[in-house]
Amino acid sequence: MGLSDSESKDRYLSQLPGPQCGHKGKSVYKLRSTTKFENWWYDYRISYVDTKTFADYRTEYFKDGEKIKVIDRDWVSMNLDDPRGQYWRYWYGKNFATGHESMISVPEGFVTWNHDESGDLWSEEALEHMRR
Repeated sequence: MGLSDSESKDRYLSQLPGPQCGHKGKSVYKLRSTTKFENWWYDYRISYVDTKTFADYRTEYFKDGEKIKVIDRDWVSMNLDDPRGQYWRYWYGKNFATGHESMISVPEGFVTWNHDESGDLWSEEALEHMRR
């Protein structure tokens, strides 16, 4: 017998990370970029990117001068010598036109790095196969 919808949702929602305010006050680059596609779903976006790690904390999307969507990201250090070694703990997004909100969370301990892998994991043949 499986879990009911509410039991399944409660099981996963109980594992969500708490609020993250550690990024407040950090220096960021504020970047404005436009799409190269005509009549795209947004006209431009503004990204807030950490000046040391280059983690993009927030991206705001605009159409016809109105903010239509925002995505917030929580980045966690991998504790490497290079401060750019980051992975995201969660993304939160809100669509202002529909009011729809969504969140993607990566459970603690799920991301690993610096493991011995087979020598052919990133072979030239494997990379050629993944070519777009």
